[in-house]
Amino acid sequence: MPRDYVKLHFVVILWGFTAILGRLINLESLVIVTYRVGAAGLMLAILVVGLRIPGASGAKVKILLIANGLLLGLHWTLFFLAVEIANVSVCMIGMATATLWTAFLEPLLIKERRFHAYNVAIGIVMIGAITIIAGSDFQYMKGLLVAVASAGVATIFSIFNSRFSKNHHHYVIALHQMTGATLFGIVAIAIVTLTRGNLPNLMPSLADAGWLLLLASFCTVYAYAQYIELMKRLTVFTIHLAYNLEPVYGITLAAIFFKEHQQLSPMFYLGSAIILLTVVVHPFIARSRWHHYPELEPKS
Repeated sequence: MPRDYVKLHFVVILWGFTAILGRLINLESLVIVTYRVGAAGLMLAILVVGLRIPGASGAKVKILLIANGLLLGLHWTLFFLAVEIANVSVCMIGMATATLWTAFLEPLLIKERRFHAYNVAIGIVMIGAITIIAGSDFQYMKGLLVAVASAGVATIFSIFNSRFSKNHHHYVIALHQMTGATLFGIVAIAIVTLTRGNLPNLMPSLADAGWLLLLASFCTVYAYAQYIELMKRLTVFTIHLAYNLEPVYGITLAAIFFKEHQQLSPMFYLGSAIILLTVVVHPFIARSRWHHYPELEPKS
């Protein structure tokens, strides 16, 4: 079990590093995502065939996994777009609202979940913090809204994904979802090309190719597959607690690599501190509530 905890936090650090790579790669967000998921899908196909892992059973399951992959493609496209039009720190703060999205969307999408007034309080705190950020001399509002939308799509994807993790091999799940995400990227690039009248730059530089390979292998194939695999042994609470630290890791890495702490106002950090404190403290408060009211606890 301690090994699982170490692996989980390593996965979350890799997710935080994803935004750093997105900033380093000089390609449009759609192109980055398409190359990322396409390369990851190829690597996963080699692993599944080489290890002789049984595939998903039934055409319906395969279609659902691929369909969920479309959501994954949309999430990552919005994620890298937020990095592109704003910066890593702003993107990470937007992604921190996944806790808020989960509080509202999970009861709507899963009948076993119940909606509680406590979640409204969390939502009010999040909205207040974002208002503090936006109310300052904030030049990245569009990027923040894109990141918040990305967090919402990621939440829907994760809610649906929890249905598959117990019954299928993590490489098989990841392979089908990378296939769906690749289809999303190809179709989206075609639509953008027709709309703009010109094809986006599809030729990565040598440096871009290296960053893309790192992004596809470690931050996608390894991190994503291990995340699904860990869901079989760790509780939802444990995974969500670690996942809530992704913005902390991401902002710290952005400060180290890009000195972003010098670009943002004190009001940004005040609002960010409120959001980060909320996402870190929230699981502990929720856990206490589950202790007194076991019927409220989410089941993995």
